[in-house]
This record gives sequence, structure tokens and C-alpha cells, in this order.
Amino acid sequence: MKGSGIAGALSGAQETTRLDVLFGGYTAPDADRFTITHTVGVRTTALNGLVIRRGAGLGGLAFAHAIPAVAPDYLHDTSISRDYDRAVAAEDLRSVAALPIVIDGEARGIVYGARRHAGSFTEAEVKSVSQAAGAIAFRVAVDDAVTKQTQAVETAEYLRSVRSAPTDREWEQVRVAFADLREFARSMDDPTAQAELQAILAKLTPEVHGDSPVLSAREVDVLALVALGLSNREIGERLNLELETVKSYLRAAMRKFGAHNRVECVALARSSGQLP
Repeated sequence: MKGSGIAGALSGAQETTRLDVLFGGYTAPDADRFTITHTVGVRTTALNGLVIRRGAGLGGLAFAHAIPAVAPDYLHDTSISRDYDRAVAAEDLRSVAALPIVIDGEARGIVYGARRHAGSFTEAEVKSVSQAAGAIAFRVAVDDAVTKQTQAVETAEYLRSVRSAPTDREWEQVRVAFADLREFARSMDDPTAQAELQAILAKLTPEVHGDSPVLSAREVDVLALVALGLSNREIGERLNLELETVKSYLRAAMRKFGAHNRVECVALARSSGQLP
């Protein structure tokens, strides 16, 4: 996930809650610790780069159990370990809320909201910090999926370079990656991430060959899913399109190629260099 995404989520939560400090970080799946990578409202560098171990401190508890943890008076809370008292005291933090970044039921990190005086958090404050954690979780989940699909593409590119052609199974993986990456690209609002995904997609569809008709972006989206064996209704659900709209894109693509059916249309789109 781009650092600007984390910083934006923390800044947005601070604007909503007016909490003194927000900070957080996340890690890879199955890790037993994470690092604080972003802070908002700090006075010192004590929190930056702090490594939070599973079960240690308030955040470590929330990380271990994938549930929120709140300390109205952190330095006097006997239910948490004292591993991070020095950093907390350096920032003069007193009340701290730790909201987990949860993906597929697993905590991947924590977003903290804190004040420099003791006291309980309001429901609205906890909700805002939780929403920041949720926003980061969504972006991390997307990044995880993109990484997985990118690896499939890179593997296929490597195999193509060292032998005559990938196997049918490997081509199928590439085609799944192609369809998924096009969906991810549409969901991205980060121009840099968009450009990176388009560069990956370009590896799979180098150029339109010769005088072949050029498909629109939506026609490629539809045909990419037709190539995976999805029905028109399933394609509509994946692309959030009405059934008739899917049929319209498919008919338009078939007209361009002079194809008699959807299978022939996919084959012609592949031969033209617009589908892998």
C-alpha cells in the first residue's frame, strides 16, 4: 500500500476526532510483529519505527486477538505490559485506543488514536479510528491481491522467455490474472498505482496486430471474463453492469471482428493481441 494511503487515513481520522496523535502500521500475513510507520500530531520521534510484538503493550494485545483495545490511562493500566512505556511517556500520551487492521479475520497491524490526557473515548472517536483501520485494511487487501496476480504474470513472462510457450494451465493463470488486474485497475484512485497496473497489463497485450479492429476498454473487460468461462450474468455481477449492457458490449465486439459467437470472438481478440 502506498504510504500516502496510510497517512491520508490517519489525517482524516484526526480531523474528524481532534485526537492529539494518530499512528499505526501493518505487516505481512502471519507475522508476529509490525512496525509503526506513520504518525500524525507527534512532538518527538519516539513512536517512529517502534516495533510492536504480538501480545506486548496495548497494540500488541489488539494485534494478537484482532479486537479493539482501549486504555483510558495507559501508563497506569495493569492489564498491559510495560514494553512501550518509554515511547508513550516521551510523547506524553495518556489515553490510547488501538484498532486492528483486519484482513480475512487476521490482524495485520494497528491504527492508534491517543490523547495527552487520561479519559475515556467517545463512541464517535472509536468509530472514526476504526474506519481508518478499515480503509487501510481494504487497500492492503487489494495490494495483496495485485501482488499475487503480478507474480503470476511475471512467472508466465519468465516461462515464455525460457521455452517456446507456457502450458495450458499456465496460460489459464495468466488469463485469470489479466481479468483480475483489470478489475483492480478500475478500483484504484491512485494515479501511480493505476500506471503500474497498466504497465503490467501491457506485458500481456503488447499491441493490436496489423489492421485488427480495436476493442474498447469495456469490451476487453467483458471478453476477458468470457475467456474464463463466465456467463453474461456472472460477468455483469463482476463488472457491476446490467445484463443487457454486458450483451451490448459482447455484440459490439463480435461485430468488430465479424465473429459468429462469443468463443470465436475471444479467439479473434487473442489473435489480434488484445487478450492473452
